[in-house]
Amino acid sequence: MKSRPQVRLIPVLAAVAVFTMSVSFWATACAEDVIKIGAAVSLSGKFAREGEFLKQGYDYWKDAANAQGGVKIGDKKYKVEIVYNDDESDPQTSARLTEKLITEDKVKFLFGPYSSGIATATAAISEKYNMLTMVPMATADSIYQRGYRYVFCPSPLASTGLYPILDLIGTLEKRPATMAIVGPDSLFPNITAEAAQKKAEEMGIKVVYLGKYPQSAADLSSVATAVKGANPEAILCTGYTQDSILLVKSMRELQVNPKLVGLAMSIAVPDFRNALGSAANQVMGTDYWVPTLTYTGIIVKDSDTYAKTYKEKFQKDPTYQAASGTAAGIILQMAVESAGSLDTNAVREALLKLKGQTFYGDFQFNEQGVNTAAKLSVTQIQDGQPKVVFPIQVRQTPVQYPKAPWN
Repeated sequence: MKSRPQVRLIPVLAAVAVFTMSVSFWATACAEDVIKIGAAVSLSGKFAREGEFLKQGYDYWKDAANAQGGVKIGDKKYKVEIVYNDDESDPQTSARLTEKLITEDKVKFLFGPYSSGIATATAAISEKYNMLTMVPMATADSIYQRGYRYVFCPSPLASTGLYPILDLIGTLEKRPATMAIVGPDSLFPNITAEAAQKKAEEMGIKVVYLGKYPQSAADLSSVATAVKGANPEAILCTGYTQDSILLVKSMRELQVNPKLVGLAMSIAVPDFRNALGSAANQVMGTDYWVPTLTYTGIIVKDSDTYAKTYKEKFQKDPTYQAASGTAAGIILQMAVESAGSLDTNAVREALLKLKGQTFYGDFQFNEQGVNTAAKLSVTQIQDGQPKVVFPIQVRQTPVQYPKAPWN
């Protein structure tokens, strides 16, 4: 008699077990229908603004891909989920969070941070765990000279950061004979400056001043004074947005009047023009991407479409950081779909075989993860508006040279 209650419990326990297994199976199936990607990006600290644009670029791709049903692998489509961590613009924090994304959050792929200095730290973690990583804003050449197999950059490398302006100078009838090159003392700017100096000297241009300043500098009047003393006909700066603005302001105030001012940054970003007003006119810069370029591709039809739909989504104009993040997602999607698999090595092999174009530009990767097809353009502010002036085949208008005095 005492055994009867136990007999009655057997069907109940069996039902509970079946239900538990069903829920577990359903949860696993749902998890398998999602591609989880991790990203440690700067949402606070000195790179917060750039990090915000990069994150929005990643999110644009995620939402666009999901709106089209997701990433197609065989006959199945997978939705995209991105897990974000704020690296506070700190390399060590970013490396720690990247490892957490891999070991605790169990992401399948990684999107990289903003800046080469931070990405240098995170790339080592990606490689340690054989985690394929798209790093659109990690352009320091040194990252791709370490034998890494799983780090891919869709953007042109830092060493080419001022090449298009120097190439433009080579087309001028009366090109500048002397040049100053200045920039912050950090990884990307130093690589860019060294490469620009070498190329300028090979062109027969004498570099009369080569200067560095602290990345955190809040006053560049001493740099502008030193440049004025060297009296170069052209000035190139390898800085970021805020220090480039400071330098131009200082040159205007001190009446440093070269024939050409070129920056290794996008002058098409609204911050640059808003901060400088008319002082921005005839300054030129190199661009990873601008809305007037005519590249086309999947997910995003073209640059003009991207600019319009991005503004509708985020209530602001896109920057090259945002565009690079979206392009990174599109290229990863193309590689996954081409591989027909989520296996890291299969996707890596697919990336190496792919050759194509997105709205951001051409791409073809070598074994080091470098996009050998990537190109920079040159934009000049003319009458308050950014205009592509080089390469000649894609320019909107001829370059204005020599630059008029600030007054």
